[in-house]
Amino acid sequence: MKLKDLTLTPERAAIVGRVAIIADLHLGIENAMVEKGISIPELQFEEVMERIFTVIEKYDVEKLVIAGDLKHEFGRNLPLEWKDVSEFLEKLNDIVDLEVVRGNHDNFLPAILAKYGLELKEEVKVGGWKVIHGHKEVEGERIIMGHEHPAVKIRYGGAVYSYPCYLHARNDREILVLPAQSSLSSGTDVLTADSFLSPLLSFDMKIDVYAVEDEVYYLGELSRLKTVV
Repeated sequence: MKLKDLTLTPERAAIVGRVAIIADLHLGIENAMVEKGISIPELQFEEVMERIFTVIEKYDVEKLVIAGDLKHEFGRNLPLEWKDVSEFLEKLNDIVDLEVVRGNHDNFLPAILAKYGLELKEEVKVGGWKVIHGHKEVEGERIIMGHEHPAVKIRYGGAVYSYPCYLHARNDREILVLPAQSSLSSGTDVLTADSFLSPLLSFDMKIDVYAVEDEVYYLGELSRLKTVV
């Protein structure tokens, strides 16, 4: 779906020219869950890589920007994080240019990136946009960010249907919030939340919601959706 100079893809990536921007992969999260007593198969990596390779091929991408939280654990690099992040970089480093923005989960990521000659950056400029993670206040009139893991969760017939979504927020500046690549790390149900995780966002802003399924679908303005869904 086109949104001004952006293309919003069902693979949860925003495209600007030949640059793809994704966020919140949380690679290695299964390792962190096991340490908390939750046993889960290591399935997320293949799912994320399949989406990324689809985006690269479909949109002829030459640069991939990670808008924060490439890995999951705050306090150290877990074994599965070393494995998954290293494999991620090895698979992509010779295919596209990579730029990695620091997220709040990426404290120890530079130790892995250094092996591949990559720097962990605070922000990256793409076209007329500033790409950040979104966990702290920054200046900028046009921002692409992650951090929120926004989703629309609809309860119907005793079941809950959850759809990752893009948020397009505006007041005195314009912010595009990306859906999370990770399907295992919970985020914000924008229909029921009364606040955002990011200091950059507020429900006083005009916010349009674009849900991700087989395609990207415009659902309408968030303030109206909160009253009718």
